[in-house]
Amino acid sequence: MIESTDGAETLSADIAVVGGGLAGLATAINLADRGQSVLCLEPRTWPRPAVGESLEFSAPRLLATLGIDVEAGEPKGYLFPKTSVQINSTDESFDVWPPAWFAKPPIWCSRLAFHSDRIELDQQILGLAVELGVRILPQRVISVEHRNDEITGLTTDRGARITAKWYVDATGHETRLFGRTMNLDRTELGRPGIAYWARFDEPPLGHSTNLYMPRPDADQLAWIWEIPLNPSQTSVGVVLPSVEAATCRTRGELPRDIFCHHIEAVPSLRRLALGAADVPISSTAFTPYRHRRCNGPNWLLVGDAAAMVDPLTSNGVTAALRHADQGARLITESLERRPFRRCRAWTFDATCPATVATLDEAIDAFLYRPGIRQPLGLRPAVMLYAATGVVTNSVYARLNPITLPRAVAVATFLAACRVWIRAASAALPHLATFRRRRIGRRRVGG
Repeated sequence: MIESTDGAETLSADIAVVGGGLAGLATAINLADRGQSVLCLEPRTWPRPAVGESLEFSAPRLLATLGIDVEAGEPKGYLFPKTSVQINSTDESFDVWPPAWFAKPPIWCSRLAFHSDRIELDQQILGLAVELGVRILPQRVISVEHRNDEITGLTTDRGARITAKWYVDATGHETRLFGRTMNLDRTELGRPGIAYWARFDEPPLGHSTNLYMPRPDADQLAWIWEIPLNPSQTSVGVVLPSVEAATCRTRGELPRDIFCHHIEAVPSLRRLALGAADVPISSTAFTPYRHRRCNGPNWLLVGDAAAMVDPLTSNGVTAALRHADQGARLITESLERRPFRRCRAWTFDATCPATVATLDEAIDAFLYRPGIRQPLGLRPAVMLYAATGVVTNSVYARLNPITLPRAVAVATFLAACRVWIRAASAALPHLATFRRRRIGRRRVGG
């Protein structure tokens, strides 16, 4: 139910969710399904563009838990089958897809994946929220009242005051409402970037996510995506380091100019660039990060407001849905006054945002930084990240850290993964250099 209020009145609910994106609506659905009254504040209207169109393997199960139909083989406007990820550079092209034995112990990786039309998918999720009784208030929160570490109320741009037993920040990486208001510690996990993307009325040629890296040996990696959304539309996006985008802007280039100029570097997309004059261009700037603490006595951060995962990982939707599920469990347990509240708070911080941190650290070490990519080549760098990402997500999904022992196991595993990433990124370049020198000596000796 979408409400409207223009007066300075007070509205109350069990939980107030600030932000109606994927993470906010998913959290609202999980809470409403558990019998809580939920008020979601979102000033923007639907539909609206969003990144996160190539989904990771854990996403289908999480969407199904939410109430989304993900049965394979049935026509749907919001999901399109995904059969592989194709990496394309000037020198080589190769597929990245878990082999069949990854589905067996000890990895247990699902091999079912989808692309998503985010406009249609978000509409489906909004419909589920409204059906469950979530109240949607189209107003912007402009201030957060808090005393010590507890939030006492919210004020909107139309003068309404919101009170609740619990407050959820799902405002995304740009706003970070609670993080800024409460001065929460934030750790950056990668280099700043900016994405420009557009939807084309162009039937996809297949069911693969296509990633193009025209300059695989560059110090600053830029990449382009081509993602099937449905049988008649394709999403194309350009992701650049912020410094490169800033250089383009100093030359007087507008977002459309930057987008068209970069997709022209890919021969198969050149025709789309020529016809992009009337296609709306969306953009977002981002820096991967995590908050060290994502919850307090009566508040919680979810989605990008808690931790921002790099779009190259394809884990944005998975992270948002995991935050929503685990966050709703935490809040419900607190409202039911069960014991071990502090342990539950720790399980959230040590697993959901920590998973984002692990994936960000892996993508930065193996692909974005030149230390691995330049001496080993693009294919080994991609495979190193892909193996780390698949195993990390599969172990998380298998253990499902909803209890303290499981959370300890997941947190320990994630810590071990980060140790492996740092050790590999430090050792592999030296091993590659040693191998090249050894081969060189053999050739000289021969």
